[in-house]
Amino acid sequence: MTRWLVVTLAAPFASFGEEAGNAQRGTADRPTRSALVGLAGAALGIRRTDAEAQTALAASLAVASWTLDAGTLLSDFHTYQSLPNARGGRATRALALASANDLVTSITRREYRSDVLYFAAYRETEAASVSLDKLSAAFAQPVFSLYLGRKSCPVSRPLNPVVVDAPNAASAFRVYARRDARLALPSGSRGTLATEAREDLGETDAPHRVHLRVDDPGDRVVWQFSSRREYVRGLALDSASATPGEDLT
Repeated sequence: MTRWLVVTLAAPFASFGEEAGNAQRGTADRPTRSALVGLAGAALGIRRTDAEAQTALAASLAVASWTLDAGTLLSDFHTYQSLPNARGGRATRALALASANDLVTSITRREYRSDVLYFAAYRETEAASVSLDKLSAAFAQPVFSLYLGRKSCPVSRPLNPVVVDAPNAASAFRVYARRDARLALPSGSRGTLATEAREDLGETDAPHRVHLRVDDPGDRVVWQFSSRREYVRGLALDSASATPGEDLT
């Protein structure tokens, strides 16, 4: 059995960017690894500028997600102004803003998912320096505010962290769903399971896909990310799909 820390992620808006862009920034339909690790870092109070602690945290955790409701895709736009000091003009931002005639206004579009519901799971790696028990306590009383991607996407309910013993992520999510009566998930609930390791899928002989995602956090100060493999398949809550040995009490 493996120890898993499972949490509920619900929010009116979420945004999980994978591709860098200025004029157009899209969102994935499920959490990125960087978003889940970043959520843990915020709960623990690790600042983005603390490179050593951020690296240790990322190396400590393997993550998985179960998408129960990816919400509806929503596009919004922002306006921004390019300052002339970027072209070697003014010495300070205040002086640049005072030169109104030199400002250029542009539009950039952002995508969000509205009314989302996910389960996320964490397990310790062999290199773990952060324990699940410490992270569970942090999720119950986070140091910093928790967001699903951007600061405009705060979570809408407590994460309800629970540590469960299960052979894989699929089993851990089923155990957790049955223990969180407030969700009242119907027995036929289905969603998309995504894991970092194939064995975490549970039913490894079931049809699954392999994706390459560029979402493994490197340097959070300059926003550098590495690619990784993600294993994806459908997951149903019904007990008929339960994995042998799974604790459903």
